[in-house]
Amino acid sequence: MSLASPSTAAPRLARLGFLVEPNLGHHVDGGYVLVALRGEPSLHHFDPERVEYWQTVEGRGELARLTRDNAVPIDREFSWGTISLIDRLGEANDYLTFGGHLAADLVGGALVAVFTSRAPILKGGGHSQEWDLAGASVGAFFGRLLLAVDIRPGVEEALASATPLARYGAFVASERIHYLSSPGLRDAQPALWTMLEREDRWLRLTAPTDSVAGDRLWRDCSVDGIPAT
Repeated sequence: MSLASPSTAAPRLARLGFLVEPNLGHHVDGGYVLVALRGEPSLHHFDPERVEYWQTVEGRGELARLTRDNAVPIDREFSWGTISLIDRLGEANDYLTFGGHLAADLVGGALVAVFTSRAPILKGGGHSQEWDLAGASVGAFFGRLLLAVDIRPGVEEALASATPLARYGAFVASERIHYLSSPGLRDAQPALWTMLEREDRWLRLTAPTDSVAGDRLWRDCSVDGIPAT
């Protein structure tokens, strides 16, 4: 069953404040973050009160906030960067995303938000979770992209116009080059190296256009001729 609709996702959140599928194993529904914003905290789990994420406005990234005060329904694309679920105490759970689709609506008294993506959405640590495999690497990659955005004209627009899988392909290409050049790194992080090889094969087999676009995007986002790794 597709989780793109808040009404179909809501039953999964009946006893939860949020639910995540990173999609490193290529889940049938892709990567997703499901969130329930309720009027009163349950005190039985992490109770998010707002969500902060990034969207693209006229080719540039802009921070967006989702609370129970937002007009619904919502049906829009979200961009690459972080998704943060924040509770009433200011505690947060963070996710790293390459972009995707957001749908939100009121269901049974809760505002249910569904972030979905064909690319992985990785845990970035926080109040009640550990980092996913490759999460720290994706966070560092995003940091390098922000540097490229600051110093190279056209990079932000190129990232904004790319598909989520092309952005993910740029990350995989970037990291693979880094690991291929360092036997010591491959020996020190065999699980991550294995994952990168598997993801590269999956992209080239199932999304060849995005894979090629990701290779090109990685080169376009290098800094002073140095790849963004």
